[in-house]
Amino acid sequence: MTTPLFVDTETYCVTPIANGLHRYAEDVEVIMWQWAVGDGPVHVADADEDLTDLMALIDDPQYEIVLHNSAFDRTVIRHACRGHVVIPIERTFDTMVCAMAHSLPGGLGQLCEILGVPTDSAKDKEGKTWINLFCKPQPKGRKLHRATKHTHPVEWQRFRDYGKLDIIAIREVFNRLPRWNYRGGERELWALDQRINDRGMCMDVDLAVAAIRAATRAQDAYAAETFERTDGAVASTNQRDKLIEHILAAYGVSLPDMTTSTLERRIDDPDLPLPLRELLAIRLQASKSSTSKYKRVINGVSRDGRLRGTKQFCGALRTGRWAGRVFQPDNMPRPSLPKDAIERGIAALKADAEDLV
Repeated sequence: MTTPLFVDTETYCVTPIANGLHRYAEDVEVIMWQWAVGDGPVHVADADEDLTDLMALIDDPQYEIVLHNSAFDRTVIRHACRGHVVIPIERTFDTMVCAMAHSLPGGLGQLCEILGVPTDSAKDKEGKTWINLFCKPQPKGRKLHRATKHTHPVEWQRFRDYGKLDIIAIREVFNRLPRWNYRGGERELWALDQRINDRGMCMDVDLAVAAIRAATRAQDAYAAETFERTDGAVASTNQRDKLIEHILAAYGVSLPDMTTSTLERRIDDPDLPLPLRELLAIRLQASKSSTSKYKRVINGVSRDGRLRGTKQFCGALRTGRWAGRVFQPDNMPRPSLPKDAIERGIAALKADAEDLV
């Protein structure tokens, strides 16, 4: 019978977490550690304090390490400690994943409310203030680039108090969560999921850059053609409201919106004049030239060229299916061209000559 070891961390990083956990973790610092053994007292230590006792507990196989969103803490600890401290997946119990496996929300605050864990909402709100103060760079224009325990000693002490509350909340949630969907084969499947997410997949960053370049060029061409076809009334396909107004004024056609389904339906409408259908086709093509997915790949890829953390176990709460993260790999369209045509297109994109194909 293992004893639960509850662990939590607070981190600082200049890289936004929106770029993905693994890209964030490459530049991360752990600035505070919080832990408790079983029902014992909660300990809090700054990163520059003696952590020998905690490291011994992490290395001891008699303890089951309980984390909330373990992927975050496992990853940042491994990177911040340069691989000298590694939390084994097999000894990890993730309260967030356990909750999601039972169709409960993953947020710690929401879980506390649902499970009847008493919390102080004022202190929780205050905690977000300390996270914004100590865990990320200060907004541009301020003299102080980074707040620390040396620049804000009073606030830092309250930040430490907040860290204790997180461990207490995780412990209470751990004690109250059901287990039937997070044990045996399901828990082994989650461990496999974590190894797959940690390994990641190689990404062709050069192709992503080329795709953005080509899409930007195409958007410029669509904007120029829209400007010409509307006699200067609409300067870009992105000006949805102006385009709807122009179509009503020039063709007497009222469109409810510019969604893909509406455009596809009206483009094939023989009652619409051909110039209008061509204008709608330009808008439809422009809407398919989004570069956001490519940008997320570029921002999120690790320095070794691999993109990690793209799947969330039980991310779809009602069905228990995986959900996509970072760049939504589940939303990739199926290929509609032969493989050799796709390879020629890739080569042309990289050669900055996509117009040739």
